[in-house]
Amino acid sequence: MKIKSLLLHVVVFSACVMYKATAQDKPYLKLALGVNIINNNPYSRLPWVIHKLDYATPFNVGLDYQLNKHWSVGLNVSANTLKTPKSSASLWATQADINYYIIPNTTRDYKELYVFLAVGRYAYANTNALIAGPGLGINYWVFPNMAINISGRANVAVKNNSPEVGSYYQCNIGVIWRFTNDFR
Repeated sequence: MKIKSLLLHVVVFSACVMYKATAQDKPYLKLALGVNIINNNPYSRLPWVIHKLDYATPFNVGLDYQLNKHWSVGLNVSANTLKTPKSSASLWATQADINYYIIPNTTRDYKELYVFLAVGRYAYANTNALIAGPGLGINYWVFPNMAINISGRANVAVKNNSPEVGSYYQCNIGVIWRFTNDFR
């Protein structure tokens, strides 16, 4: 019951922030396509164990609604094939993000640095789990409407019924298209 209450508070807080933010600037959409690398090694002390990374059939797609120069909300879908000691199967994750741009994009500076909080669900081999976690990302705008994106997230399994997959780290690398012609 506590997790439902926490999620409700996050949604209400996000809605209040988004309402205030949309009154300031003209919002616009961004589409992200890329690949992901997943570390599903629960016995490691470090976030990345190089020889245990999963990147078979990786895919990541995201849609981001930029509210103003500091806030955006997004929806991301990730797929990958995880190799566990017992078997190998596809992992599908869907997450909603709220992003805060520490260094927003301007006409003089083509870099964006942002932090985010994500909440969602993953499905793996007839099991699923509720996941939540923080992340950090950077966008580098090579053209006015196209950027290279790198982001990392820690997906913490809140309610998990999969013995083979629990909390995991994920790195996304891809390209972003902005559906507007002006910088914010």
